[in-house]
Amino acid sequence: MGSSGVTFLARSPSGDAHAFKFAKGEAGVHGIKREITLTRYIRAVKADLPDVALVVDWNLRQPPFFVELPYFPHGNLADWAAAHGGLAQLDMAMRLELCASLCETVAGLHEIGVIHKDLKPENLYPCPDADGRHRMVLSDLGAGEAALSPRLAELGLTLTLLGSGEARAGSLMYLAPEVIAGEEPTVRSDVFALGVLLYQMVVGNLRRPLAPGWESDVENPLLHEDIALAAASNPERRQLDARALAERLRTLESRCEPRGREAHARAMAQRREQALQHERSRRRLWLTAAIASGIGLVGALAMYFRAENALREAETQARQHQAVLAFVNHDILGQGDAYGGEDAAPDITLLAAVQRAASHVDQRLGDDPASAAAVHAMVGTVLFARDRHAAAIDELERARALYRGAGNDEEALVRVETALCDVHRIASDFARAEEACMAAWNRARRTGSDVALASLKLGQLRTEQGHYADAHALLQPLLAQSAFAGNSKYLGELRWALGLGARNSGRFDEARQHFEALLALYRKAGPQSTWMGWAYNSLGSVMVETGDYARAETTLLAARDAFVHTQGEGGVEAQMPNIWRAEIRLRQGHWHEAREMQQALLDAWRDTLRPNHPLRLLAEANLAWAEAGDGMREQAHTRLDAALRNRAVVFDRPGDRIAERTLRWIRVAITLGDRDAANELFGVLDKGLAREDPGPIPMRVKARCLRAQWSLLQGDHSARINEACEAATASATTMDATGG
Repeated sequence: MGSSGVTFLARSPSGDAHAFKFAKGEAGVHGIKREITLTRYIRAVKADLPDVALVVDWNLRQPPFFVELPYFPHGNLADWAAAHGGLAQLDMAMRLELCASLCETVAGLHEIGVIHKDLKPENLYPCPDADGRHRMVLSDLGAGEAALSPRLAELGLTLTLLGSGEARAGSLMYLAPEVIAGEEPTVRSDVFALGVLLYQMVVGNLRRPLAPGWESDVENPLLHEDIALAAASNPERRQLDARALAERLRTLESRCEPRGREAHARAMAQRREQALQHERSRRRLWLTAAIASGIGLVGALAMYFRAENALREAETQARQHQAVLAFVNHDILGQGDAYGGEDAAPDITLLAAVQRAASHVDQRLGDDPASAAAVHAMVGTVLFARDRHAAAIDELERARALYRGAGNDEEALVRVETALCDVHRIASDFARAEEACMAAWNRARRTGSDVALASLKLGQLRTEQGHYADAHALLQPLLAQSAFAGNSKYLGELRWALGLGARNSGRFDEARQHFEALLALYRKAGPQSTWMGWAYNSLGSVMVETGDYARAETTLLAARDAFVHTQGEGGVEAQMPNIWRAEIRLRQGHWHEAREMQQALLDAWRDTLRPNHPLRLLAEANLAWAEAGDGMREQAHTRLDAALRNRAVVFDRPGDRIAERTLRWIRVAITLGDRDAANELFGVLDKGLAREDPGPIPMRVKARCLRAQWSLLQGDHSARINEACEAATASATTMDATGG
């Protein structure tokens, strides 16, 4: 029984047994809908795919909702192994045959665009064939997904997304490091799980994690190589796909015969160690000889220490890598081991596992500050990806302090400080973002390390601050120089920032080009991702600005689907498309719909964004505008009065961009006919426009339009004012760049 479903065994009068999985709650319903959809998809495009336990029947008409699945009397892999006295008691050939069978099944799924995402012993069922051989049947497609296959649409299938954003800790041992760090699962993350399972099958222990030092457990050098290639911590180094791994396992014997790989590998390892020791001794002897032969002492020492420092840096980086890997495998993934003793927590979520493990970093790595810093930085990145901004800042600040104390890794400091700048920027704490970004930028220029990254982050901050000309001067050269060729993440961020600056400066054609390039970049990358959501969202925003409301609505709904898929229904990003969808309703005067959408935004953000966050403040202004337009004058007046009483937060915070927000409140005052409030707000608006980007941005046009409207309401019907309002209305508009 899991958190989202409970399974029962049922027998028919004839004695046939079937498993029935009943949904528990909304997550359970999403899971069985996904399993049904994938079953239909697989049967339609690859009906002969072997060894996948597909849904037999289902009920979605009325509660209780359930699916009917095949029943496996021998139990899952863990139960089956226990019944045979443990994996270690089984013949190695049988274990490898089961692994090869599983790899072929997963390869078949990958070839039709399906990622399983939850490969683990509980979802694997060894089944005997008629000839006594065993094969592995793969079950539980409830966590899986079809990777944007066009056949889904052709077949009339809609993939129902769970959207929880967090994997269960029972799967933690098999989660790839990049997934733990917040990236989207891919076929490579499935391959990582296959690598871990292969290791466990080889050592005969399903409870053993792939922790540092695992190499000593695997005697066969070819299996050692297979596991290392499949379960590499860096996804770029996972050179095998599932089909190739199956082929390697099936040809293991023929691969071993022509090469004495085991002896060769041991000899190579010994030679590497001997070479390292020899190099150290040679350098010391060289120093003595250099001094004796008349080389200046200072010059000789300088050359010696440069060589020593290079060696030491390589050793430090290797040690940090091992520390991070150990932390991921033991402290985080180890909590998913139901047999792990006191540290095990089988029902813990991934996020909770990371937070729980983070509290032990300094205790475990107190004698190695650089490694502790690397782990704190990794944890901070994970927390940031899950909207835990305060906790992420704490971890990144700890990493920064440790790196500064170690004093020998400027490149790592640049990365940590740019990450800090990102978190503070997203949290709209521009003062702290400014400090972190400038520290990173100055350090990068001084050391020549990661200058492009530091420039990108500073340019993004300048965009958020409304300094579009400064942002463009930092960012455009990066695009022209192809600074991030081969790095889709940073190239995407660059395109996004340039597009935001162009949009908010009224250069809509240029903005559309950047956002379309961004969308093409992430479509090429494969399955839906958070960045694909931002690409759709930003492209939709330009459509709103140019009045293409029908296409904007479709594009923004695609953005919301991507955000819900990657961040969950309650994530901050999942609400971003609704900012622009509500904007359409406001511009069209659909006040009731706009009011409901703005209220839903505020409800969603109540527990995740602080009360003075710009997104919440903008939504409050828009809600008051919608209430005023919808005839709810008393409620709108109450909000307007509260905003003016709270000027220090709403309008006067240093570094905050308030012009667009003030324009919204002016609309409220004009709709309500509140002369005093409107006059006061126009004064606030003048100050905001003076300190934000001085260029001819559309916001200034919109401000002129509102002034003209206000003058008309005051009885000034001069032709000049009428013409100004008409011209301003024709070219109006922008919205706050905070939402992207």
